[in-house]
Amino acid sequence: MKQTPGIELFKNRILVVGLLILFIVSCQTHTAIEYRQDTSQEYLRQDGYALSCKVDGDVLVVGTYTPESWGPGFYYDYLKGKKSEKRIKIVNVKVSFIETADTLKLKEVRKEREYIFADPHLADLINNNKQLQLTIYFKESDSPIIVEKEFTLVRFKNTKSTGTVPHS
Repeated sequence: MKQTPGIELFKNRILVVGLLILFIVSCQTHTAIEYRQDTSQEYLRQDGYALSCKVDGDVLVVGTYTPESWGPGFYYDYLKGKKSEKRIKIVNVKVSFIETADTLKLKEVRKEREYIFADPHLADLINNNKQLQLTIYFKESDSPIIVEKEFTLVRFKNTKSTGTVPHS
């Protein structure tokens, strides 16, 4: 039995609309939120150490990187850390939001190099603050003197597509 051109055109349109709906529904995105001193640079590199500040779910993670804490290969090769004669040991980190003057509570320190901060209203604090103040405390080599250094970081959002056509 031969179909009319109008029915063929209708079937093709339904197929195209169905495929478009499938692609639109299957597209998902993820927005990574970080705070950076220079929005083009993922890591804040200093003399003997580097820092990062990222939202990971319901916590804010401040990564502290030194050749001793992460190994010279990772620090110098992957992070492209600055060469230094200083042996830095980061001993504490504090985070406060500039616009609202809120501070985050330290939840835990992982492997003496990742500082995990939490707040029940973290999402609201992130939305309401484009800048934060990161304060680190460190010792140089074997010195008993603790040095305090402050950085102003700017919120950086990066949205990426995470989904394509559904598969089994």
